[in-house]
Amino acid sequence: MLKLVDRLGWGPSGNFPWEFDSLWPHQKWSLKFDITFICLFLITDQCIILAGGVGKRLGKITKKIPKPLIKIKDNHFIEYVIQNFYRQGIRNFLILTWYKSEKFKLNKIKQGLKNTKIKIIKEKYKLGTAGTLRNSIKYLNESFFVTNADTLFDINIRDLEYFTNYNNSNIGVALTSSLFHKNYSSYKINKNNIVTKYQISNSKKKLICGGIYYFKKKIIKKLKLEKLDIDRDIIKKNFNFKNKITAKIYKNSFIDIGSKATLKKAPKFIYKNIIKPCVFLDRDGVINDDLGYVHKPRQIIWRKNIFKAVKFLNDNNFRVIVVTNQAGIAKGKFKEKDLLFLTDWINKEFIKKGSFIDYTYYCPFHPKSKIKKYKKKSVLRKPNNGMIEKAFKDWKIKRKKSFIIGDKAIDIAAGKKSNIKAYYVEKDIFLQVKRILNNF
Repeated sequence: MLKLVDRLGWGPSGNFPWEFDSLWPHQKWSLKFDITFICLFLITDQCIILAGGVGKRLGKITKKIPKPLIKIKDNHFIEYVIQNFYRQGIRNFLILTWYKSEKFKLNKIKQGLKNTKIKIIKEKYKLGTAGTLRNSIKYLNESFFVTNADTLFDINIRDLEYFTNYNNSNIGVALTSSLFHKNYSSYKINKNNIVTKYQISNSKKKLICGGIYYFKKKIIKKLKLEKLDIDRDIIKKNFNFKNKITAKIYKNSFIDIGSKATLKKAPKFIYKNIIKPCVFLDRDGVINDDLGYVHKPRQIIWRKNIFKAVKFLNDNNFRVIVVTNQAGIAKGKFKEKDLLFLTDWINKEFIKKGSFIDYTYYCPFHPKSKIKKYKKKSVLRKPNNGMIEKAFKDWKIKRKKSFIIGDKAIDIAAGKKSNIKAYYVEKDIFLQVKRILNNF
C-alpha cells in the first residue's frame, strides 16, 4: 500500500477529488516544550472565504445560484479556491455567506475531503467584507488568510505569511498589476512595501488587490460590529491603528469571475493554472544529507539552499513532490510513525521559510524485510517508478516540463521510466533548479 503524506500530515487516498487519511494519531508530543512543538502554533492554518456577494454583473446566471457555486469544468469555482489553499497546508476553512446562503452545502463543496474543517456561516444581513469578519470573531484563529470566493490568485501564500511577519506587520496584502480591471481600486506602496495610499481609480494600469490578505486577529478585535469593508474601512482609513500595512506585488495569474467576459475566460484559466509541471525530489541526499536511516529531526542536516530552491519552484508555478524509499522501516531501524512525524516536521520547517512541499510519497517495502507486512517487491520502490506514476494519477501534472532530482542511480532510473528528465543533485540545488528552468 502506498503511503502519502502532505505538509501537515495528510495525504490523498484516491483520484481527484481526494479523500484524506489522518496521520495525527501517530504523533506523540513530548512534555518538553521545544521548537518542534511550538511551531505547530506559529503556522497559520486557517482561511476565511468571503462568499456573500450578489454578482449583479452576471445577470441571469446568479439569479438562481451564487457566484462561488458556478461550475467551471468539473468543480464549483469555490472548490478551486479551497484547493489553492489546501495544497499549501490550510486545513481550517470558514465560508462567510449572505446571498442565497441556503445554496451552500458542505456536500457540494467538500467533495469527500476528510480531516479538513469547513464551517459555513450564514449572515442574516449584509455586513461587508470586514463586518462579516468581526461578526465571526469567535471562530477566528490568532492569524488567518482571507480570500474572495469569486477570485483565484495562484500565489505562494506562505510567502505572503512570511513576508508579513518578517516586516512585523499585522496585515499583509497580495497585489497584482492590472491592465483590465477598471472597477478595482488601486494601491500605492513605498520602497519598504508599506501601503501609503488606497484610492478609487478608473485608470487601466494600476496595482490592485488580488483578493488575498493575511490578518492578525487583534486587528479585527478593534472593529465595531457594523457594515464595514476591508479595503475602504481598514486599509484606506486604517482606523488609526498604529501597525503598518504591508503589501507585496505578485506576477502570478489572477482571475475575477465577476463579469460575463472574465467568466468566459475561467475554463482556460483553470486548465492553465491547475495543471502544473512538477519537480520530484528524493529526500535523503537531496533535501537533507544522507546519514543513513534518518528518522529524527535532530538528524536532519539541510542541503545547501534547499529552502531557497523549493521557494523558487513554488513561485514559478511548479509542484514539489518528494518520492523517497524508506527501507529503514522494513529493516526495523525505525517505525512508520517516526517517518510520519519527521515528514510533518520537515514540511513545517519549509512553511516557516515561506515555501512548501506539496506532497511526500514514500515506500516502506523491501524484499529482505525483517517485518512480514513490509517484506515484498514493490513497484513503488525506486528504481521502479510507481511513486512517480501515482503522483501523476493523483495530481494534475504536466509531464512535459516535469523532472526529478536525486543523488543515486535509482532516482535517475525511476525518472527515465516515467519519461521525465532526471538530474543528479548538485552542491547548490538552488542554482541547479534555476538553470534547469531557464533552459525550458
